[in-house]
Parts: sequence; structure tokens; C-alpha cells
Amino acid sequence: MKRPFILLSLALAAIGMNAQTRLFHTGDHTGYPYRIPAIATAVNGDVIALSDLRPCGGDIGYGRVDIMQRISADNGATRSDAVTVLQGTGSGPDTGYGDACLVADRERNELLLVCVSGDVPYWNSKIGHTQRMVCTHATYNKKARQWQWNTDKPIDLTQQVYEGIFNNRINGLFMGSGRICQSRQVKVGRYYRLYAALCTHRGNYVIYSDDFGRTWAALGPADQSCAPKGDEPKCEELPDGSVLLSSRKHGGRYFNIFRYTDVKHAKGIWGAPVDSRQVEGGISNEGTPCNGEIMLVQAKAKADGSRAWIALQSIPAGPNRSNVTIYWKPLRTQADYLTPRAFAAGWQGHCQVSTVGSAYSTMTLQRDGHIGFFYEEEPGYYQMIYRSLTLDEITGGQWTLCR
Repeated sequence: MKRPFILLSLALAAIGMNAQTRLFHTGDHTGYPYRIPAIATAVNGDVIALSDLRPCGGDIGYGRVDIMQRISADNGATRSDAVTVLQGTGSGPDTGYGDACLVADRERNELLLVCVSGDVPYWNSKIGHTQRMVCTHATYNKKARQWQWNTDKPIDLTQQVYEGIFNNRINGLFMGSGRICQSRQVKVGRYYRLYAALCTHRGNYVIYSDDFGRTWAALGPADQSCAPKGDEPKCEELPDGSVLLSSRKHGGRYFNIFRYTDVKHAKGIWGAPVDSRQVEGGISNEGTPCNGEIMLVQAKAKADGSRAWIALQSIPAGPNRSNVTIYWKPLRTQADYLTPRAFAAGWQGHCQVSTVGSAYSTMTLQRDGHIGFFYEEEPGYYQMIYRSLTLDEITGGQWTLCR
């Protein structure tokens, strides 16, 4: 049965935004809620969007959860029907699959999906009965003109991460949902390096992979959190190749930076985590803790043609989970991100995307130079909303994307 594909007009002329598209509709024929956005742009230009479908009505550990997919081949103008990528069984170790983390390889038509699985909630997870971490890959079949996921045998990363990386010191963990970061600079073997941030019972850690998600290792010490008070986190690569952590907290974000001493062998040092509310010009929203997205894009100033990287951070502006907003900051020189404190300061702009209750969000840079923004918005619990935005719109006409 085809799902509705509804284009909604939104009266946001004051900020010049495009109409929104409801990709997954809580209230459709399934009768189940949708949550948790993930999105990526493949080499062939396809924009892949994933979302939880929750027959159990809640998070992983409370019953069946499936991961659903819709794909656009025209920069978000139209979408394929929804299909199931991973389907929960409702009981046992494969009870549910959710909180998707997605990346498209920058050289090949390959996708990686990492997600949470199992029959135990995060806070009840413990060694011997943990939440599972699994992954699966997809390749593009040119003849069939479709993506084919290897879902018959998802790779179980649970033992590798809990035991191999953390030596069973952590009872519960999961990868921050949304966009997995792939390096623009570091390539060891066939693939550019991946970075993914973990939420654990002992704070945040970052792991990396040089084989497109098949094996992972800790970035920095595996016995020392890079943000001990952090919650759901995301990663991004800074212009000099350092790795940025952005982590959920009540109001603002925690930021930290990993600087390499040996890139090939992934050796380096984390700085000290910084609360963005404690620095001048830092992000200081009124929202409750919520997942968002951090992304950097290259841009040109419309006033004088100067170039810079623009950091984009999306979270609800608040109060509570409402008014999802993209905060932005230009990185003109290394001094703007030399330390976690420097990066956390001086966020000069923001663009309010939603005017109602809204929560998790993520984004991707599309082939047409627009930013595909995918987020949760009320009414009806949450609808999974997509909007195509330009950097000009986000920055109020100050910056345009370099292409």
C-alpha cells in the first residue's frame, strides 16, 4: 500500500523558506508513530531518509520497532514509497531496530546504517544483557535502479564495541542517531575514515572506522570520556582535520575537539569539554535536552567574497522541545576553532525552522547545493518533516555555498 506523499505549504515568508514535505506520517494506515530522522546524500545524488516506525509506541527495548526508508532522486522534489529496511520481531534479541545512524560513502554508491537493537531499554542495559549495536550496508544496483540492503545478516557489533573497545566497563551505549561523519581528508585503505559519537552510561566517547563501519576503535583513550556529562552526541570534522564532538545537554551544547598527533594510527589528544552557555556568544537555547545535528559547509560571504567554513548546529530553541532552529557560525581562521572554548563562542546567527513543537533533527548537503533538513514536528506526536534550505536562507543572505 502506498503511503501518502503530501506537500504542505508553510507560511514562513519572513525567512523565505521552501514548503515542507511530510515524509513519514504519524496517523497513516499503520496506526503507529514515527520518530528519529536520519538522512544522507549518495554519490549518485540520491537523498536517503530513514525513520523509526514504532508499533510498540516507544524506544528500543519496549517492543517492536522497524526502520523505514524513502528515497529522492531529484533533490527532495519527489520521493519513493516507504519500504522497510530492518523489521523487528517483537521478541528476543531482534525485538526492534531503531535510532538509525546513516552515512553515504563519498566515492562509491555504498551506504552504511548503524542502529540500536534488542529487547532491553538503554537505562536497563547491562553486561550480560545489553542493548545491541548492529549495522548493515547497501549498494546501488544500476540495472534495477534501486538500493539493495544486505539485511539478511546484519553485522552484530555488540561484542566488538562493549568487550573489544571498552573491556566491558560500560553497561549501556548507543551511537548518536542521524548522520555519521565521514572524513574529507583522512583515508586509510579503501575508504575515508568514519567518526561516530557514543552516548554511554559513563558519558560520551568517539569511535572511528577505516573500513566503512565493519570494525571500530576508540578515538582517544577508551577509559576516559571526552564529555563525561554529555548525552546524545554527534561528530564533525573541522577544516584542519581535527574531530569535533557536539553533545546534548539542558540548554546549549557540550563541545570538545580531538587533535591528531598521528593521523594514520589515529593517535591524538582530546581537549577539555566546554559548556556553550559558559562562553561569550555561545549557544544558549531554552530547550530541554534533545538530539540535533552539527555540520560544516564551505561558503562565500556575499558582502565581500571572502571564504570561510560555516558551522551549522540544529536543536530546539525552546521552550522545551519546540521551535527547532539552526544556529550558525563562520570559521574564518583556525583561531575560531583552535580550542573547544573558541569553537563554542561567537555563534552570531540563527535560523528558526519550526514555529511549533519540534524535536530531533539532522541534515545533509544535497547535490543541488541545498541543505536537506529532516526533523520531527508536531502535531500528532511527531511528523517526520523534510525541507530543502539554502545557506543564503539559513544565514539571512550573508553567506552562499561554495560549489
